[in-house]
Parts: sequence; structure tokens; C-alpha cells
Amino acid sequence: MRPTPSGVLVKRDSVKEQILPAQLRLLYANTNLGVGVNVLAATVLGALQWGIISRPVIIGWWLYLGLVSIVRYLIARRWHALPTRSDVSGWRTAFTVCIGLAGAGWGAAGVLLYPAAHLTNQVFLVFVLGGMMLGASSLLAPRPEAFLAFLIPAGLGPAIRLFLEGDKTHLAMGLLALVFTLAILITTGRIYRMVETSLRLQIENRDLVEGLRSANQQTAASNQALELRVQERTAELHHSAEQLRAEIAHREQAEEELLRARKLESLGVLAGGIAHDFNNFLTVVQGNIEVAKAQLKEQETAQEFLDQAAGACRRAKFLSSQLLTFAKGGAPVRRVVSIAELVTDAVQLARTGSPVGIEVTIAEDLWSAEVDPGQIGQVLHNILLNARQAMPGGGSIEVRAENVDLQDGSEEADRRVRISIRDYGRGISAEVLRRIFDPYFTTKPGGAGLGLATAYAIVYKHGGHIAVESAPETGTVFTVDLPASLETPLAETSTATPIQIGTERLLVMDDEESLRILFKAVLSQLGYFVQTAGEGAEAVALYQAARAAGVGFDAVLLDLTVIGGMGGMEAATRLKQLDPSAKLIVSSGYSDAPVMSHFSDYGFDAVILKPWTVKEISDVLRRVLVEDPVRKSR
Repeated sequence: MRPTPSGVLVKRDSVKEQILPAQLRLLYANTNLGVGVNVLAATVLGALQWGIISRPVIIGWWLYLGLVSIVRYLIARRWHALPTRSDVSGWRTAFTVCIGLAGAGWGAAGVLLYPAAHLTNQVFLVFVLGGMMLGASSLLAPRPEAFLAFLIPAGLGPAIRLFLEGDKTHLAMGLLALVFTLAILITTGRIYRMVETSLRLQIENRDLVEGLRSANQQTAASNQALELRVQERTAELHHSAEQLRAEIAHREQAEEELLRARKLESLGVLAGGIAHDFNNFLTVVQGNIEVAKAQLKEQETAQEFLDQAAGACRRAKFLSSQLLTFAKGGAPVRRVVSIAELVTDAVQLARTGSPVGIEVTIAEDLWSAEVDPGQIGQVLHNILLNARQAMPGGGSIEVRAENVDLQDGSEEADRRVRISIRDYGRGISAEVLRRIFDPYFTTKPGGAGLGLATAYAIVYKHGGHIAVESAPETGTVFTVDLPASLETPLAETSTATPIQIGTERLLVMDDEESLRILFKAVLSQLGYFVQTAGEGAEAVALYQAARAAGVGFDAVLLDLTVIGGMGGMEAATRLKQLDPSAKLIVSSGYSDAPVMSHFSDYGFDAVILKPWTVKEISDVLRRVLVEDPVRKSR
């Protein structure tokens, strides 16, 4: 029940109970008209077909429709004569049966009274049947079972008779008859819904009028109830307006995120190419620095300059990784990790040398996530750094990590790990907030404008979502949602091992001559025998020749991207065809995400990212070469 403006209670269930009797009143009110039209149309149609169709057939058909019409008329009179009708369902069944018999009679007319050799009479028959169906659709629209019981047999009979003729003309006429019947059914269904809605509104309005009439006889209590209803309606309208504003804001945010994603995609095309070449050059510089350091161990001055150059290379490597974040090749290399540990490590790093306090709240049952720990750590570092800079005079940052379920009532769970970072600094204006994730947009003197843009790209590539809320002088809160994983993270292993050497035979393929020279110098210094190739076809030929000579190669390093020649992917496929046990390592400064994240699916045993250090390449080689304990000694 719901209160009306006058406080009178209207029973919603009673509205449904009143609709069926009202629909039946409409049907029975039109019965006399329908019966009269049926008898008149049957008489005219029978008279026209007299002498063309067998007279006993016409008489029998006419008597059938006349008998059905009489029964319908008597039932309608009985309906109108009764003051009350408790068995509404029974009256509905009686009407439906009678109208179904009438529909069957008219459908039979399309078969029994069809004059095969008289086109004029055929057209008249179709005209009469179509008219009966159109008239019935309006008279019978108040109840679906009524118009379905009449229209389906009345429409299918003529259509079937036309199909039985077999020629193209009658087949087309039969098809049109079916389409016409279907159109009438659809139209009548719409009329039915309109009638039902109209009746519902009529009943509700009638009850409302009665309630208001009764309410006018009440005293001050009635006026108070009316005022209360007005307040409720005002609150509903206010709530609807708030919902509309929220929806508009949500759509604007979605459009901004779509535009931002397109900007990042465009930037990625440029960044990927730059980062690829940049990493190749950086690998040459960094590798040669390490070779020079090894050869100048006794010269402290030279070591100091080389250390500074190595530091510059590390900073350049970080810049390259930021560029790659926007490119396809910057896809995360994921593994299941503890988000609690990632948050703790990021907070500890942010606390170093800062007057800002950081309060951390981590849920005890916090889920893990399958992410690239380095990239997600970079996201948290960038946000925490911004929070520190927002409070130069000190303050407090609140970091919270919790589990959230965003399934929104659907059966499939959408579990997320939510990390929120709140500061109480100077806040961000609305104009700046709209562009905060745009690449190269910054309000900081000397800033590059890549920190938050990088964070957005990383979270987006992880299938997560990052949002920010802020206002001037109220602080800022960043929220990062990442898809959760119920798997247990693998334990971290210590990487503090010395550079390892070896004596195995290695084949290196890279299209950059300077890189081939560097590879040979570094790997030879580590004790390996090294042979190089400029592209994949040459590498395959060298590998095949070495196998034929009985010496072979213990491992092959393949550059993924080769301009104007065979790249690492195709070369790996051919090498595996020559030698299924071949040890293959992919090396690239820019590659497609599937290869870097799932290199084993493409036939590789390991991956080396450019730029690399001697320590990194040494570790990868030893890990690959010792995986096979029965490897042939050289």
C-alpha cells in the first residue's frame, strides 16, 4: 500500500484485481457489435459465393457461424444481467472459447469458400477476412487470449489455402497473408498494452479521486497528510535530480577517460619507437662502461667517472621504462605478489628523509594480485611522492589497503584490491584535476609531467582503475583498484650472488653491430666462446653448420626486432625445428607483451631486457645453462 496526497491508502494489488473485470467489460460490451458484424459478413460472403462454392458447404459454414454468434450473444446477455460476477476467470474462459470458435469459422472460410477459378471472388474473400481480422483486433484487444484465439486461426486458414495452390502468385499471396496476420498480432498486442495502461491509470485515478473526496471531509489531519506527501514527492524529485547529476558526471568522467586512453595510445606509438632505439644505444653505453670499469680497476679517478656515467645510465633506463609504459611493449610482466608487501615497501621508501608522517592500514585478509611488482611499485611511489610534495611543511598521509567486491549483483565475482592514499595538503583545482593524468602536463617547476600519466597507463594495462578526488584546501585522495587473485604468492629468493662465469659456446643475433661487438666483449670476458650474426637467417645457418661440425651451441641469444631481416620469433621457430632441445633467450628493448610476459609459450627459455647489466646477463645465462643437467660439456 502507498499513501496518497490525502493520506488515503490505495491497494496496489487491488488495481491488478480490478483490471481483468474491466477488460472483460470492454469485451462483453462489444459482443453485440461483433456478433452483428459476424452474421452480416457471413451472409454477404455466403451470398457472393453462392453458385460458385458447393451450397451445402456454404449453408453448413453459415449455420456454424450463426450458432456460435447466438451462443456469444446469450452469454453476453447473461453477463449484463448479473449484478455481480464472482467467477471472473470462468467468464474469461467462456468468452475465449466462443471467440476461438468464431476465429476457427472464419479461418475455415479461407479454405472452404475459396473459389479457385474466380479471381474476383478470391479477392473479395481475402478482403472480407482481412476486414474481419482488422475489426476483431480493435474489439478484442483488451485481452491477449481473446485476440490470439481469433486472429491466429482466422489468419492461418487463408494463408495455408493460398500456399496449397503452389504457383508463385498464390505463394506470394500466402506469404503476404502471414505477414499481414503477424502485423495485426503485433499491432493488437500494442493496443492491448495501451488499453491495460489506460485501465490501470483509470482505476488508480478513480481510487485517488475517491480518496481525495473522502479526504476533503477530514480536518487538519488531512491537510497535514497532504503536506507530508508533497514533501515526500519533493524529496523524490530532489533524489532523482541528484541521480541525474551523478549520471551526467559519470558519463563526463567516462568520456574523459576514453579521451585520455586515446592520447596514451597515440603517445605509445611514438614512445615505443623511441624507447626501442634508445635502449639499444643505452645498452651499448652501459655495457661498455662495465667493460671499462673491469679493465680500469686500479685507477680510482677513472672508476669515479665511470660510476657517474653508470648512474646516468640507470636514470636513463628509468626514463626509458616510463616511455615504454605508454607503448605496447610496456605491458606488465605479471606474477602473483602480496599487495600488502608492495604497499609496505612503497611506504618505507616514501618515509625516507621526509617530515610527513604516513599512517598505514592494511586488511588482515588482504588478497594478493597478479601484477608486475616493479610497475605497481612505481605507481605507489609516484602517488606517495605527490602526496609528500602537497604538504611541504609536514602533515600526515593515510594509506589504506582493503578488499572490495564490485560484482554489483551479478553472479560472477569481481574481486578487487583497493589501495587509497589520502593527503591533507593544498588540494587540486577542478581545472587541473581534469588534466592530471595527461602526459607531459605538470604544475611543478621542472616537472616532466610523466609520473601520474605513467601511473594511469600502468593501472590501465593491469585491467584496474585509478581515480582521484580533490578540492582546494581539503586534500586529495587517490584510489587504485587492481584485479585480485586468490593464489598464494611465491616466496622471494635472494639475488645477492656474484657474477657467474662459464665456458659454453654461445650464438648472439642482433642487427646492431655495436651491440654484437659489446655482446662478444662482455661474454668473452665471462669465459664464453661467442659467435655473432646480424639477423635470424644468418643465425640459423651458423647453428646448422655448427651442429653438422659436431660442436653446436649451448645457448642462442636472439634480438626480437630486426629491421629488414628475420627477427627473433621466426628464428626461434626454425631453430626449434632444427634442434628441439635448443636453449633460446630473447633480448629486446621493445617487444609485444605476450612474448615478454609468457616467453616460454613462444619457445624461449628466458628473456633479457635492454639495457642490461653484466650481472643480469650472467645470471640469466647460468640459469638457462644449468637447467639441463645432462647438457653436453664443451
